[in-house]
Amino acid sequence: MKSADFPSSEIGKATAGTCGYYTALALITLVSLWLRGAFPVTAFGGAGHDDLLFVRMAASIGAGNWLGDYNNLTHAKGAAYSIFLISNYITGLPIKFSEHLVYLLAAFYFASIVGKLYATRWATMVTFAVLAFIPTAWNPETGARIVREGIYGSLSLLLLALAVHCFALSRSVSVAEELRQKRRLLVLLGLVAGAYWLTREEGIWLLPSLIILYTFWLWSRRMSLRPWRVTVLFSALPVISALVAVGTINSLNYWKYDVFRNNDFRSADFQSAYGALSRIKHDQWQRYVIFPKDARERAYRFSPAARELQPYFEGSGGEFWRNAGCTQMGIAPCPEILSGWFMWALRDAVADTGHYRTAVEARSFYLTLAAEINGACEQHPDECLPYRQTMIPPWRGHYLLDTARASWQVFATLVTLGGSPVGGGASWGPPEQLALFATITNGPLAPTEAAIGGSRQTDPNMIFRRDDIRRNFAKVLAKAEGIFTTFGVPAAVVIWLSWLVIAVRRRRLDVGLVIASSLMAAVGARVLLLGFLDATSIPSNNALYLFPVVPMTLALVPTVLFGAIAFLRRNDNY
Repeated sequence: MKSADFPSSEIGKATAGTCGYYTALALITLVSLWLRGAFPVTAFGGAGHDDLLFVRMAASIGAGNWLGDYNNLTHAKGAAYSIFLISNYITGLPIKFSEHLVYLLAAFYFASIVGKLYATRWATMVTFAVLAFIPTAWNPETGARIVREGIYGSLSLLLLALAVHCFALSRSVSVAEELRQKRRLLVLLGLVAGAYWLTREEGIWLLPSLIILYTFWLWSRRMSLRPWRVTVLFSALPVISALVAVGTINSLNYWKYDVFRNNDFRSADFQSAYGALSRIKHDQWQRYVIFPKDARERAYRFSPAARELQPYFEGSGGEFWRNAGCTQMGIAPCPEILSGWFMWALRDAVADTGHYRTAVEARSFYLTLAAEINGACEQHPDECLPYRQTMIPPWRGHYLLDTARASWQVFATLVTLGGSPVGGGASWGPPEQLALFATITNGPLAPTEAAIGGSRQTDPNMIFRRDDIRRNFAKVLAKAEGIFTTFGVPAAVVIWLSWLVIAVRRRRLDVGLVIASSLMAAVGARVLLLGFLDATSIPSNNALYLFPVVPMTLALVPTVLFGAIAFLRRNDNY
């Protein structure tokens, strides 16, 4: 039937509906960006291991000096965020505008997949609206800082969306034809995975979600996987492109520093040294303590390399890291350097001895330290635990229950969005560092303590009067999103479980259920990871560490709701 055969009134309604749909999406986008602009960058000029480090690396890249002169922080964090910073600097756009625009693109892409799957624009619009007004964008702990979470959440959501598109939305065509249709998406999936891997160190938490989606693709294609070479190529394309992305950064580091790596905390030499020190037995176990004084004394006795670190650990350097950890965790009196800070103390101690002149020298020192400690442990097995090459703390039986309790608390914080705080803090640091922040981020910066006349926690709202409307609107939306997740996420979990039981009983695997399950796996894996870290190593029940999984949590509710409705409609005759 031709379009001329339809009544003009019907064509008009369809056109008006389409126009209204795109107008609504544009309005959501503009309002979201408008609100985000009310919260300027909070520059933490003294955060040499975090905010300032990313800005300095970006400046070095921009100056053509890659990550700068080598020191103990050069490979402590991934390079992806600093590359993003300097790339954005070239555009002249404020960094928070660009970060949020990237996030909105990822959010719309995921929402459009949901809408396409259920053949309704309402699913796209609702999902996008829920994601667009993400409260953590206005959270004082996360939204305003120059930290890698600014793109990590977007990369996480985009990676999951691309995996859904590539592996869950399969058409009834041959694998060869599907490869032809999706080859660019598969390459993009790998590139995004590489960027994701180069941003933070704990990328493993999304692996269960990706396994669910890929396993579904294999299962749905089980009758048409031949020719096997095409199937292998389909599966290998994202892996190859991810390796190219990671390998490029590794190669740049090899060219500049003579080590083929992207992050020291993933390197065998640092993990070997850390694992060797953590295998030395303690006279008395203390929570969050990896290398107490009695273990240090054994290490000094065991190893000449360890004795080089003694002046730092027993002097002002060790005292600094003891106070840093205990102050943040509220522990008094302060017993030891806590595990969440020990890795930094160890690197600073090695730097203090002069072994960070080059990356090769640092690697050699860590390997020597590990070999000496492990060799001594072989001779004195009663003073050591079994061989370790990891930064995971030695396991204790009560960690299982501790992790379960901590994970429940993390989940509660995630579901309630931590009370949805909205605001910001004052910028602080020496003028030259604040100037560097302003340059690299394209501004604007939140005012300093002196300008506000208060403390670092003072709300800059007090001098940004023109932004009151936006900030107040953001507070209302944050409260609404908090109520939405507080009631919606538990309901979505119950519906998902019921949906899963029905699907298993009827032996009918639904694409929507697979997508919902991948979201559930992402939420569950992140919560368990943070619960384990909180129980064993470092306070992890906070907005900063939860930031990457908040989009999946928000998307879970509309995805499950529209999916369950569609599933019931398709199966109402059973």
